[in-house]
Amino acid sequence: MTSLRRKPAALMLSVAVTCVASVGAQEAPLVLEVRGGVAAPLGSFSNGVRVGEGAAPGPSFGVDFVLPGAGRRSFYVGFSQHRFGCADAGCPSDEPYVATGFHAGYRIALLMNRSIFPWIRVAVVTTRVETDGLGGSNTGVSELGFGGELGVGVYIGSASPVAINPGIRLAAVNTMLPGGELLRMRYLVADVAIALAF
Repeated sequence: MTSLRRKPAALMLSVAVTCVASVGAQEAPLVLEVRGGVAAPLGSFSNGVRVGEGAAPGPSFGVDFVLPGAGRRSFYVGFSQHRFGCADAGCPSDEPYVATGFHAGYRIALLMNRSIFPWIRVAVVTTRVETDGLGGSNTGVSELGFGGELGVGVYIGSASPVAINPGIRLAAVNTMLPGGELLRMRYLVADVAIALAF
């Protein structure tokens, strides 16, 4: 069982090492992106009746570091936190349902040599969920969950080092709550990033 739990972590490390190696000879500066938006639960995570289900939309923020590589690909690694509403999931009304994690993957530009271009991105995601006051489960932090995300967006550059980068991404992560219940998190994030090239 322990070896099975180690496989997702090993996979994420492998993806990160491979991606960093592929952008070793980067053609553009490091880019810092600060993101803010809304995260909305989907499927049973939104309207289910099992422990942890019944979450509501809430604010989302994150930080990404992007390493542009050769051609259309860029490697990115980042941190994100989503604060879902938790009242219908059994939490006290003033307690958020906080999902915090890291991600690493590729972003692929669909057009080349343009200041404005659409992109897609795919990544491995890790998440821990804080469940203070969650009905039917112990209070505390979940096990480290693993999953993936797929996103689309438009990079809007300018003559300055600052750009705007709105996007939408779909994530799927499974994690084990403190009481031992499996939580299947499926959610959509819509946000806008302010990007700064160094």
